[in-house]
Amino acid sequence: MKRSILIFTIFLTFVCTSFGQTNPVLNLTWDHTYVYPPGNNYFDLSWDEPALPHDALIGYNVYRGTELYRFQTENSLYNLIQGANCGEDFLFYNPAPFFVHVTAVYSPNNTESTFTETVQVDGPLLSNPEFKKMDAILYPNPTSGILHIGNTNLTKILVYDISGKIIRELKPQATVDLSNMPKGFYFIKLMSEKGETTDKIIVY
Repeated sequence: MKRSILIFTIFLTFVCTSFGQTNPVLNLTWDHTYVYPPGNNYFDLSWDEPALPHDALIGYNVYRGTELYRFQTENSLYNLIQGANCGEDFLFYNPAPFFVHVTAVYSPNNTESTFTETVQVDGPLLSNPEFKKMDAILYPNPTSGILHIGNTNLTKILVYDISGKIIRELKPQATVDLSNMPKGFYFIKLMSEKGETTDKIIVY
């Protein structure tokens, strides 16, 4: 009986590891913002490791359209305020917008998976020169908490920490209260139907 159970277990293990060995990546996501100043595109393309069981995973191929951008071992491609593993050149691809997908690469023989998910990249985001005139209408800056915004045609106000994470979404109004936020540097994004602009603020 024990021998039968052992044989069945070995068979089941063999079956589980013999099928689906080149599973695709999971949960492909894309996040992209433009921050002014300094005037940079920040983005994060990320995905999860393929579902088990799978063969020996050695890395990932990142494709722009049908062209291979690069092979890498990390499960994200990013250019963020706190660091980067690629440059803004990733966004410069003809034609734009373009679709991106990621395949898993397995050993032996660099066997490549299929893909089930794609994301659309619109190319580099650029600031709106007319809207950038709003840069000087945040006051006082530095602020102890109460910040006045000299534009009443806003649709949304977002506050980011220095890592680029959204920490507050505010109603579009002429005065916002940031007094309950920890002291430090933040980015505030002002959005309207004409465009958007991002500026740095200091809460003391």
